[in-house]
Amino acid sequence: MSAGNISRPAAGRRLPRAAREAQMLAVAAEIVAAEGIHATSMDDVAAACGVTKPMIYSYFGSKQGLIAALVERTGTIMMAGLMAMAHVPDPAERFRRTVTLLVGQLYEQKANWQVILAAMRGEGPATDQARGYRAALIQITTITLAGLAPPGVAEVIARRVVSPYAYAIMGAAESGSEWWLRTPGVTREEATATALKVVDAIIDLSRRDLAAV
Repeated sequence: MSAGNISRPAAGRRLPRAAREAQMLAVAAEIVAAEGIHATSMDDVAAACGVTKPMIYSYFGSKQGLIAALVERTGTIMMAGLMAMAHVPDPAERFRRTVTLLVGQLYEQKANWQVILAAMRGEGPATDQARGYRAALIQITTITLAGLAPPGVAEVIARRVVSPYAYAIMGAAESGSEWWLRTPGVTREEATATALKVVDAIIDLSRRDLAAV
């Protein structure tokens, strides 16, 4: 997909800075998702946005700043969704709802997720930032799975027991997300059902190992 194929924002209308920035990020995400982080230029983004390159630089400072802003936007939405699940008392149900939410975000914001996944792979300047969100996801998953421990198991021990499963499901989530994004015809419902099968398997394994402590 070239910059010419991206839907441009309406020209000739003065927008508040925050609205203009959001508009630019939405267009930039589509370009980066299609072309890749390295292949995307600020010229591409400016042309697709219908603005000058100096305006892009005035908002983001550099290409690195633009990619960082894209990663931060997706990561912030993701973390807000995770925090909204904190009220669910049962750890297993919280885990299922969280994964369902994340699959939904993936389908609703495909371009944004392609950017953050590319950054996690090391394809660009925001790698550390993206991997910070990955680390937060692993930590939250570890805490959630540790909550499945029977009474009397110390939390520090429970976390150590389930930590490999938290890393395993993060790897599966990244690989699964890449596959879903690149495979036409996979519906949100199908992706959710597949993800929940993996979640239930991880829950069962965690409970088994925690019960053996």
